[in-house]
Amino acid sequence: GNSPELVAGILKHLANAPPINQSLRLEFLSTYPDGERWQRVERIPPCPLAQALTYYLDVTTPPSQSLLRKLSKMAKQEDHRQRLLALATDFQVYATWKEFYKPTFLEVLEEFSSLELSAAFLLSQLPLLKPRLYSISSSPDLHPQELHLTVAVVSYCTQEGKGPLHFGLCSTWLNTIKEGDMVPFFVHSSDGFHLPSDPSAPCILVGVGSGIAPFRSFWQQQFHDMKKTGLKGNPVTLVFGCRGSDTDHLYKEETLDMRDNGTLSSITTAYSRQTGQPKVYVQDILREQLSDKVFEVLHHNPGHLYICGGMNMANDVAATIKEILVSRLGITLTQAEEYLSRLKNEKRYHEDIFGS
Repeated sequence: GNSPELVAGILKHLANAPPINQSLRLEFLSTYPDGERWQRVERIPPCPLAQALTYYLDVTTPPSQSLLRKLSKMAKQEDHRQRLLALATDFQVYATWKEFYKPTFLEVLEEFSSLELSAAFLLSQLPLLKPRLYSISSSPDLHPQELHLTVAVVSYCTQEGKGPLHFGLCSTWLNTIKEGDMVPFFVHSSDGFHLPSDPSAPCILVGVGSGIAPFRSFWQQQFHDMKKTGLKGNPVTLVFGCRGSDTDHLYKEETLDMRDNGTLSSITTAYSRQTGQPKVYVQDILREQLSDKVFEVLHHNPGHLYICGGMNMANDVAATIKEILVSRLGITLTQAEEYLSRLKNEKRYHEDIFGS
């Protein structure tokens, strides 16, 4: 849930906050032919405002332009009103403000201190807290009754590193709970992000940082199946990117074991912050060391390429794949883009992208 400090800060800005333990329920007045009646709003269950702000309402995502427009009507100072209206109506102004400040709802209340909000406004207008989706990083056959996650604990300073410290909502919460605490979750099935059913199809797995998560479930499942059936699995090439071999090379020993027992065919690592070494990224590995393999998997064999990580990395990898296709096939960049689109349609080029 949202941090107690964030919730307490928001509650301090309410002029007439309800008693801390008073349970609140949202209702609206509806008009019927026989008169008016109050109707219950099923948006969130009845609960104290602090509980709603902690578990049900999103107060860490920067407010939308729509919400800022509503807030502009509730500011008592004219300059606050005009600034909020400018943010609500001019997308360029809004995008610059949002990217620089990445403001929480509390920071908006602090910036526009003349805002006078009610509990009803917060309960009805703040967006609902969305679930955070994480790739499962274990095989249910190899680890029955267990579910493993690989989570990077997010923290960063806004305003180009000079602003307040912000924390990832779910990753920070997961990092603070104790063994034995209950974690509410649901399993969301993946649409095609798994090893192919054809055990002869070669695969290239490209992951950066915690983007290795789904690939760990891949190799664990393949290890289990190979051990159970005695048959060979998919030829799998793992390309993993991180800062350094001693800092954040996740599952280093496990992947080496999987290579030694034949589950993984090869492992190539890109270190971007290795002491005394030039920066290397996964796209560099694909371009300079695995160009033949990429072309073979995507063109000569009905193979698969999987990418998991941030948006920028996925874009850089896609650009590199297109470069390889242009070079090897003698086609234009436009034709390479069409080729990549066909691979996606054929479900042979898979992306699991997170963050921005």
